[in-house]
Amino acid sequence: MTHTFQQAAAHVYWLTPDSATDRPLLGVIAGAHSALIVDAGNSPAHAHVLLEHINAARLPAPRYLVITHWHWDHWFATAAYTLPTVAHITTQRILAAQATWDWSDAALDARVAQGVEIAFCRDMLKAELPDRRALVLRAPDIAFDGTLEIDLGGVTCRLIHVGGDHAADSIIVHVLEDRVVFLSDCRYDDIYATPRRYTTAQAVPLFTRLLALEADVYFGGHEAEPISRAALAAEAEQLYLASAVVTQIGADRDAVLAELQQRLGHAPDAEAVELADLFLAGW
Repeated sequence: MTHTFQQAAAHVYWLTPDSATDRPLLGVIAGAHSALIVDAGNSPAHAHVLLEHINAARLPAPRYLVITHWHWDHWFATAAYTLPTVAHITTQRILAAQATWDWSDAALDARVAQGVEIAFCRDMLKAELPDRRALVLRAPDIAFDGTLEIDLGGVTCRLIHVGGDHAADSIIVHVLEDRVVFLSDCRYDDIYATPRRYTTAQAVPLFTRLLALEADVYFGGHEAEPISRAALAAEAEQLYLASAVVTQIGADRDAVLAELQQRLGHAPDAEAVELADLFLAGW
């Protein structure tokens, strides 16, 4: 696996993701007396990479581990840390249940067949953790609803429940003094829906809320580079347009694409068509 550990702001560090086995981006916020980790990682091996970088950079000892939502790749490494783990109350409930599940190949295959799990996550989990006989899963110790602020010494992390189509329990971590936000996967589409989808009721208010934050830099859960405020605003404009056209036209795809072309003044590119299809799936 290839990762790099980079500093994004005075108190903010991040470990790059790796798509080979769906390892997400992991964050570290380092204050004067302690540090906070954003997401555990998808395996003990993933967590150990992060911990080695924290030690090599001589950052303050981590004091908190935050889990942003329930998807396996963000929390399967919790047992690799001896830290209080914080999550939304819904995340805590889901993970407490999942910690008791059978995670063998046969059980994973059965859950995919039943529609409880999706093939992509099963395949990535098997690739990252081919032998799960010794797997230990630890649910979060501390749960909150709404917002929670954690002072690390000279820097404050505000944990905010934002939900969204991707996962209703999604939280973000806003590093107030550095104007940085760890979005994790909150702005992505619903990958568990068939077909995958966005809904106007979830996606539009979410992007509006993210852009209302006092922030200059954002980190997505699986993106290799930070996202500027301007880039997030441009992404939001595309999403708002697709949502508005589908809301106006309804389920007629050809009519939706024709209206998009008229509003844009040119044929919609692949990204615009994909967004339209996601909103059509959620219509």
